[in-house]
Amino acid sequence: MQAPDLPKNEPSRLNSLKQTGLLDTQPEPRFDRLTHLAQLCLGTEIVLVSLIDADRQWFKSKQGLDACETIRDISFCGYTILGEGIFEVPDALLDNRFADNPLVLNAPHIRFYAGVPLVSDGENIGTLCFIDSKPRQFTDKERQIATEMGKAIEQEIQDRLQEHAHEQLAAREQMYRSVLEGTRIGTWQWNVQTGETVLNERWADIMGFTLAELEPVSVDTWLNLLHPDDVADSEAQLEAHLSGKTPFYDIKCRMKHKQGHYVWVHDRGKVVANTADGKPLMMYGTHADITLQQLSEIALQKNRDELYKLTQQLPGVVYQYQSWPDGRSAFPYASSGIETIYGVTPEEVRSDATNAFAKIHPDDLELLVNSIERSIETLSLWELEYRVIADNGSSKWLSGSATPERMPDGSTLWHGYIQDITQTKEHYLKLEELNQQLKIAQQSLDLASEQAQIGYWQASLKHGTLWWSPMIYQIFGLNEQDFNPSVSLFKRALHPDDVVKVEQSEDQARITGIHNVIHRIIRPNGEVRWVHELGQLVSEDKNPDLIMIGSVQDITDRMKLQKIKDDFISTVSHELRTPLTSIGGALNLLQSGKIISLPEKAQKLMDIASSNCMQLSRLINDLLDIEKLAAGKMLFEMKPLNVPPLIQRALNDHQPYADLHNITLALQHAPQINDIRIYVDEHRLLQILTNFLSNAVKFSPQNGKVTLSASVIGNQIEIAVQDQGSGIPDDFKSRIFEKFSQADASSSKAKGGTGLGLALCKELTEAMHGKIGFDSSTEQGARFYVRFALTD
Repeated sequence: MQAPDLPKNEPSRLNSLKQTGLLDTQPEPRFDRLTHLAQLCLGTEIVLVSLIDADRQWFKSKQGLDACETIRDISFCGYTILGEGIFEVPDALLDNRFADNPLVLNAPHIRFYAGVPLVSDGENIGTLCFIDSKPRQFTDKERQIATEMGKAIEQEIQDRLQEHAHEQLAAREQMYRSVLEGTRIGTWQWNVQTGETVLNERWADIMGFTLAELEPVSVDTWLNLLHPDDVADSEAQLEAHLSGKTPFYDIKCRMKHKQGHYVWVHDRGKVVANTADGKPLMMYGTHADITLQQLSEIALQKNRDELYKLTQQLPGVVYQYQSWPDGRSAFPYASSGIETIYGVTPEEVRSDATNAFAKIHPDDLELLVNSIERSIETLSLWELEYRVIADNGSSKWLSGSATPERMPDGSTLWHGYIQDITQTKEHYLKLEELNQQLKIAQQSLDLASEQAQIGYWQASLKHGTLWWSPMIYQIFGLNEQDFNPSVSLFKRALHPDDVVKVEQSEDQARITGIHNVIHRIIRPNGEVRWVHELGQLVSEDKNPDLIMIGSVQDITDRMKLQKIKDDFISTVSHELRTPLTSIGGALNLLQSGKIISLPEKAQKLMDIASSNCMQLSRLINDLLDIEKLAAGKMLFEMKPLNVPPLIQRALNDHQPYADLHNITLALQHAPQINDIRIYVDEHRLLQILTNFLSNAVKFSPQNGKVTLSASVIGNQIEIAVQDQGSGIPDDFKSRIFEKFSQADASSSKAKGGTGLGLALCKELTEAMHGKIGFDSSTEQGARFYVRFALTD
């Protein structure tokens, strides 16, 4: 810690301080009002008027501090009086001069300090200082306010000295007249009856003259130098005193200087002798130059006006609220914003706050009263959010904050600010309501998730991060408290035989945005479970982190049932195939007429039996093909093939069936198709196209047209079949590729079909790494297509 140096002019400085007569005097409202105002304007915890004595700093006025003085060696103000401008310490802990200062390490825990030197008689006698327990730094505007506040304190010191001087002068005027002649104050005497006037040299000097230059001196000498605008006021003040209405003649006015400008003077006088009949005879008085003080007062008033404008322009209300022990309360000061806040004018509540309290919402009145009582008891910061009722019956939310202060008469005075927070509060209440709704929705989702055995996840494909809902931990047989979800944890849980399948789906998701895979996991206890993962990539333009969201469902029980069903179908299919082949052969022989010639009615029955036998045979073949695909036993002879010969063959093979139904088959493809190949199994692709063409012919009207087309879309070839039928019903579109799905029973009976064709086409297409889909409308019929990547 470094003690401040002594000023070089320390003796004269101490003498100037002594001359103020301020040391060890009682608190005075004239200074306390200004420190209150400074604290309110600049928002610091402590504001002091500190006078630097020989070995101490003594506080003439204090806000936010109980101590009356501290030793000078540890004072910050000791540094302030060494200079002329503001001395500012943004953070005392970072300043080597103060880091270990007891006032920093202990109460009041000073972190921020700013001091404005207070000057009297040309000497720095003390400071107006601002202290906070948190680091900060004044803005230029705040420094300007602090400086002007310091000037206001100086003015009060000078006014105090001036008042005391005048009081003493009025009481001892005759006794000390000779002394006054040697002072810097001008003196005068005036014979009211004869007009004879006597001035001293200082009187003339104030206006830049010598006394000789003003000869002959008379009352006109005064009147000729007086500012024209001040003449009427001077005459009124003089008449009031001469008539006995006022004890003194007292006026502040302007006098013309020899150089042409005006100076401010303070003239005070008193009638000290009367004529025998009681008329005023002799007046003695003083004539003081107060130009500097008056200009300071004008500047101070300007600052006060600016502060007033500032408080008037704030959206809320800056106020003082006072409460007395007898229950009275008032707003001694309130900016005009109180009319917007409470619907009352500052004048209506200046002496009685009843009108303001009448506006408080009935449900909040008790809360407000209790909060004020607590603040009175503990002198703690008052803070509250409450409602008021407007004249139109609507309510609005207010937020108030104020610092209390105990006054000498036992009342409590708060300095604070109230603002309208209706919009913010309504948003907050709406947010609370939405949060509650979200909480209920989350609980419902969690319950549904638990009942359906579905968990939810979110993953970043860019950063590799992963989040799981609680249900996923249950599905994977993990304790949520012991594990954090990660890609490596998920990979470890995968069944070894399904790793490639899952990775392929993830790779495909980066392209298509869809992740859809059924696979197995192995729980820590060795149990194998089947899960269905379904995810979707968020739109890339709003998704820089490549976020994918999805679900995981435990489908073990469903897979077990599916296996039982597949085993049953497989068994039945294999068991039926051999006898059905025999029955079909026998029926064909009987139909041929080589063994026996049948009557016409018997022949029709035989044709029906043969047709149904063929239908059942196709059903069994489709079932066996699907079984092979599901078991991974179907072999594909994949090779690059030209498209035109394939589609031409499909069309030729289906022409007899189309002729039977009076349907025209058409082929369309662009010339560039001739030189393009795709990597497929020829037999399986023809099987798909046969199914498409067969369905198109069956569901086309008489004399209709079915078009088989091929086109290039990006890096893929699309092969499509378009019919002119009635299209696909909306309620059937979501199930069109499911096994045993048909639009309606009447259609299946009329047109024939097993409900397995499109499901088989989907399995075959995806096994050859292609994509299957459809477009349909009631006006244009149905269009089924497959797409395969181009190959070299």
